[in-house]
Amino acid sequence: MEQVQIDQTLPRLAAALPAGKARLDEWLAVAGMLERSGDSEAARMIQQAIALARSRLDYMPPQMRPALLGQSSAPLDLIEILVGIGAPQAAIDLLQGLKRAAGDSADLYFQLGSAYAVLGDGKRAVASFRAALERDPGHADTHLRLGYLLSERGAIGEGFEHFMTRARIASAAPRDDSRAPLHKTRHDQEQRDYLASLGVTESFHVGDGGRIDGPVINPAHTEEAILATWRQALPQFVILDDFLTPEALAKLRGYCLESTVWHRIYEAGYIGAIPADGFACPLLAQLAEEILGRWPRIVGPHAFKYLGAFKYDSELSRGTNTHADLAAVNVNFYITPDAANLDPESGGMAVWNATIDTEPLMRQLNGSEQAIKAYLAARKAVVTKIPHRANRAVIFKSSLVHKTDDCAFTTGYANKRINVSLLFGEYGASTHV
Repeated sequence: MEQVQIDQTLPRLAAALPAGKARLDEWLAVAGMLERSGDSEAARMIQQAIALARSRLDYMPPQMRPALLGQSSAPLDLIEILVGIGAPQAAIDLLQGLKRAAGDSADLYFQLGSAYAVLGDGKRAVASFRAALERDPGHADTHLRLGYLLSERGAIGEGFEHFMTRARIASAAPRDDSRAPLHKTRHDQEQRDYLASLGVTESFHVGDGGRIDGPVINPAHTEEAILATWRQALPQFVILDDFLTPEALAKLRGYCLESTVWHRIYEAGYIGAIPADGFACPLLAQLAEEILGRWPRIVGPHAFKYLGAFKYDSELSRGTNTHADLAAVNVNFYITPDAANLDPESGGMAVWNATIDTEPLMRQLNGSEQAIKAYLAARKAVVTKIPHRANRAVIFKSSLVHKTDDCAFTTGYANKRINVSLLFGEYGASTHV
């Protein structure tokens, strides 16, 4: 009778484990079932994985410890813990053991792909994510991870398609905006009114963000035209006016106005749009590809990493915090018409002639405005203010300390300050050419 119960329960339970939130006692229950069913090898893998996680308990981030010990209301999966403590190969071995013991599932292949990605085996990671989508085409987390992985590996257009699919899937779930701050609720109402004037009533909508024929970037901005400035500039940045072609600029403005992708909330009075929420139209993929191809020595050595857009409330925004970015090169540009800017000498960005050169220090300073200001003062860092101009881009070394400058823009939905930022390469990579 027990064997029948094991045969009926084991595949379901084992397949559910890598979904991400299994408790430690559930993993142990599966190990016991596997052992009683005669699959002592798979049972041993689970027991060894738990022992490994426990042995490194002191090295885990504090938030992981109660999750492993069963003291958390939202436990992390054992696979996630193994990856988090730097043991992705143990996670892969465990997942492969579960697959042999109890079949496979989209969740299992998703976790397998995530572990391979951490291990640095992009080829197997992509194959695992594709296997997950074969089993469940609506697996939102897989679309998201595959989007990032493909984009970083150079397949930017395909990666962005997965981002958009993920956004459409996620949009089916209701969002609780009851506690959203005023700048977010005001923006969303203004956008609904704007879309209603266009006859658009659906809750998830994206504007026309298709690729265009011809270049996205102004052809005058060749690498030869900016290379000398890039090599000599201290701090290392280049300003490009008339960055996008008129067709690309108009299309991107329309996409930002129409698309209901502005879901990231920042306390300083602004909101953001990221690929996971639908800020990943084909036009943006075309732009990222063109940046890599247009400046092969400046940006080309660095793979695409991330992009996002930020929209500021004309009355409530205080701009971004002072920070540096975990990348090699940033391309940041503005799309709001100049007529909306009440002070043509401000509204852009401030860049200091100081970098943050270790990741732990960057994470520490990025989280404290007081600490980063003290860091800059100790180095007697000098700031350069770059005024806002419509269609102005700034290419700069990502580890430079920077922030959005104070800004004052006309009220009204179409007048909100919007900047788009693309990040390329790994933090610490050389930017000297």
